[in-house]
Formats: sequence, C-alpha cells, structure tokens
Amino acid sequence: MASLIPKFAKKEITDNWVNNETWKLMLLKNTFTPNAGTQQFVADVLPATYEITDSGGVYTAGGVAISGKASLADTNNYSLDANDVSIGPGATLTYRYGILFKDIGNQVTSPIRAIIDFGDQSVVNGTSIIEWNALGIIYLT
Repeated sequence: MASLIPKFAKKEITDNWVNNETWKLMLLKNTFTPNAGTQQFVADVLPATYEITDSGGVYTAGGVAISGKASLADTNNYSLDANDVSIGPGATLTYRYGILFKDIGNQVTSPIRAIIDFGDQSVVNGTSIIEWNALGIIYLT
C-alpha cells in the first residue's frame, strides 16, 4: 500500500482529467445509494431509475457538461476544479447526489470520477447553482 503519492503523480492525474477528458455531472434522486466498491461506470448507477427529471425542462437527461476544468496545486497536493454549475432559470427539480463522469458517449463504458452527496436540494421554477468547494471538486492528498 502506498503511503505517499508524489506531487508530480498527482499533477499527472489532474492534468489528464483537465486536458484529455470531457466531464459531465448527472444528478440523482435521494433514493440512490452510493457504493464506491461496485459503481465504476455510469450504467452501474442505473440512471433510468435514479436520474432526476426536470419538470421545467432545463436539466437534460444524461447530465450537464462541466466547463472550466483546472488543475490546482498547493504545497504538496493537486486538485481538480471547474466552473460552478448553474441549472436554470426555469428549472423545477429535486436531487441529492451527483456523479461526475468521463463522457465517452456510452453510459456502459463512461467511468465515474466522483460521487458527491449534496444533501437534499430542491428548486421550483428557478435556478440551482452547484458551487464547488474552495479546495476543488476532487482533492488528491
């Protein structure tokens, strides 16, 4: 087991995510149960069962594109950050979880990069804004 990941290796990982991958965020209902041991690909979360629907028609099934990805460094670590996500105006939706995934056009082989618990969120005919943590979306220590 590795007890230390060199900073340059962390940079390679985040640079690859930034430069070579298209990411999306799929929003899921609160009935979804995250499982880091079994949910490797988008299809593993059964999107047809757990992905939200937006009665306002703003959120599109399959997720929203993540833009502005950046690899950020601090003293010994790297993180992946991106622009905050805005869904609206006119959205009517309720969600709890989000999966960030590498979009390769096929849910069976699109790998999940992170599963995020936002807590229960709801918006009625408005805008849902997902603001990423100041340390980034994914922080490699």
